[in-house]
Amino acid sequence: MDRITKYLFYAFLISIPVGTRFLIHQFTNGFDEYEAIFIYLSDILMAGFLVSFFYKFAWTQFRDQKKPLFLKIFLMFSAASIFVAFSKPLAIYNFVRLVLLAMMALATAKLLKIGAVKFENILAVIAASSVVQSLVGIGQFIKQESLGLARLGEPVIGPNVGGAAKIIAEGGKVLRAYGTLPHPNVLAAFLIIGLLAILYFLLRPIDKTDPSYRPIRANKSITIRDGLLVIGLFIIILGLVFSFSRSAWLVGAIFIGAFLIWALFHKEYRQRAAQISVILLSIFLISIFYFHSFILPRAQVSPSEPAVTQRIGYNDIALNIIKNNLLGVGIGNQVLYSVKNEVYQKFGMDKVWQWQPIHNIYLLIGAEIGILGLAAFLIFITAILVSSIKYQVLSHNSSFVTPLIMLMALLALGLFDHFLWTLQPGRLIFWLVIGIVLSQRFSGASLARK
Repeated sequence: MDRITKYLFYAFLISIPVGTRFLIHQFTNGFDEYEAIFIYLSDILMAGFLVSFFYKFAWTQFRDQKKPLFLKIFLMFSAASIFVAFSKPLAIYNFVRLVLLAMMALATAKLLKIGAVKFENILAVIAASSVVQSLVGIGQFIKQESLGLARLGEPVIGPNVGGAAKIIAEGGKVLRAYGTLPHPNVLAAFLIIGLLAILYFLLRPIDKTDPSYRPIRANKSITIRDGLLVIGLFIIILGLVFSFSRSAWLVGAIFIGAFLIWALFHKEYRQRAAQISVILLSIFLISIFYFHSFILPRAQVSPSEPAVTQRIGYNDIALNIIKNNLLGVGIGNQVLYSVKNEVYQKFGMDKVWQWQPIHNIYLLIGAEIGILGLAAFLIFITAILVSSIKYQVLSHNSSFVTPLIMLMALLALGLFDHFLWTLQPGRLIFWLVIGIVLSQRFSGASLARK
């Protein structure tokens, strides 16, 4: 395997949460995140990785390999949506992005399948990046303003900065943690993936030949590595708390709980899973004890609060668009279409800051590329989930349950927000995890033939 390809791949992984970008073109007079073309640092590194990858694995060889059928169909419907798009240049831009993301996922699957990169190394990069992002987020929460990391993509934020995400606690506005990501919800999603990565390493049986193996007590398998992982776990959970993302709190609790329950039913992981559960419970209680005045008010959800009513409103907008545009309004065009046709106003959203993408990736995909495109996407996702589960059964390799849980957690978050479809770091982590799960699909197919 070419070292350059491998190094570019890992450099790309490191760049995923880094928001460094350059504005290339705006499709409207006023600036809007969803109506502009950007080139990100992660784009440059991803493009470099893909060029190096296809140079090593000739395009014809890669093209001839069997690809998921419904991924092809999904991309075909996405391409077709360009012809009905309100803004064709904006649709072309978003379609090219989607194709690059799909190519990145397939290339990642290929590298994992042939052993050119290791699954554990990918998780190590994600875990380390999550710790860094948490530290930045913790710093933002303590200072209640940006840390001066604008070159890394940190937004200009503060409790009195318009557009910055805040909560009301202790009688005032409290800034939510962003990291260098575009929104606290995106940070929270990234941290959930990082948490699962650290749990994977904590769950692995102790390797007594590992240089880091230093039992703290003779009768306890506690290593330096474990200590560092627990510290990382605490930092990430604290960052997740300060993101104040309720959907991420809920999804994280469900899928981390599912991960640990799965481990408790496997004899080789049972003891470690029980220890991890105690550690997580301790961290939770510590967080509640010290930050209950922030956590408890935020944890309360009222059906009448704006965050709930607006999401319901966005869903209604999506259903209205789908009903009147069965072929979609063009990939990447939902916001522009809704503004130009005064769809937001019809649903009582008169303020400019309310003109955002539909907060549900499934309804958003249906609105942009049509009902058939949505069906193809759902079948594609279902197929790789089923293949991943079959892989666990056929190979008896339970270590790969982690990416399956990661993907399911992201899919659940997609019910509450749009960033997995619309924002750079969200799209990258989503398709990266899809690529990891696809590597199991390919391996599972090989096992089935045997």
